[in-house]
Amino acid sequence: MDNSVERTAAELAELIGVPVPHSSRARRELEAAGYLECTHTMGQVKFFRLGEAATARQIVVPLLNRPTG
Repeated sequence: MDNSVERTAAELAELIGVPVPHSSRARRELEAAGYLECTHTMGQVKFFRLGEAATARQIVVPLLNRPTG
């Protein structure tokens, strides 16, 4: 993910050929499903990259469950 290409929501809408207001619902659904990940915001502009579901790579390593006692 070091060489990821970040896209704004407006750029993503243009890529899929729909107006920005119509793409926001689809974008939220893709984000919830793990296909998109919001990396940061600048003002009201959100920046996205492909998420774990789209890349088949785990970005965060899960913690091991160790018994305590």
